[in-house]
Amino acid sequence: MGVSPPVIRGRGPAGRRSAASRRRSLALALAFACGASASGAVLGLVKRPDPDDRFANLTFTTAVAVETARNANERARRAEGDLSLATSRIQALSVAGAEQELADLREAERIGVSRFMKDGTALWGDERRRVMAAIVREARRNGLDPALVAAVIQVESHFDPFAVSSAGACGLMQVMPPTARWLLEKESERVKIRPAHLFNPVFNIELGTGYLAHLMSRFDGDLTRALIAYNAGPRVARSVQRGTSAWRRLHAYPRNVLAAYKSFLLMPEQVAAR
Repeated sequence: MGVSPPVIRGRGPAGRRSAASRRRSLALALAFACGASASGAVLGLVKRPDPDDRFANLTFTTAVAVETARNANERARRAEGDLSLATSRIQALSVAGAEQELADLREAERIGVSRFMKDGTALWGDERRRVMAAIVREARRNGLDPALVAAVIQVESHFDPFAVSSAGACGLMQVMPPTARWLLEKESERVKIRPAHLFNPVFNIELGTGYLAHLMSRFDGDLTRALIAYNAGPRVARSVQRGTSAWRRLHAYPRNVLAAYKSFLLMPEQVAAR
């Protein structure tokens, strides 16, 4: 019977446990080094390691990557919060804007703008409603009576957004292209404008109402002279003398506007009874 060599128990498993222990120690050391490097990178206390030190380079690179990812996540969270806030504000403004436009439309209906538009064929549906609301909105913004703005439109173009005069005035309020350019430059808006732009009815109302308000201020609230200036130009309006033949000829325009203005101020029942 042969003699078996003695068996030393636990040597294999003990070796495996020792290797596993070394790996855990290395991982803990790496984690600790990454944490320290990350903290140092944030505080600016850690220099870039020696290029020949592979372990230090790995630790530094890992720390920088972790910190970069953390910062990116933080920026993404902040951006998401800012976007959510901006979206909610835009929605609130949209709701408020829609409510205001509806109120402006009702005011235009109240003063009877739709009665003067009903026979026109150029403005329909939503565009007609936008024009009616724009008359009230731009009149309010420029300190004018919306009925007066509507009266000017009635005399100038009979609510035809594509009307063009023999002098080249365009759109609902018959704005001249040079006047439009002057108004935009006055507001520090350096844009190129073509006559075709003036066929946009809302844009035309914005420009025409702003110009009428400017003339009212320039002529110290004298509506008659402001209307003559709107029709024939500020120089003519300032130089023409009351009682002259030129005055009587030029006065026809404000007289027509004031007649239309009066019709807007009358109640619909009074107009129907006439």
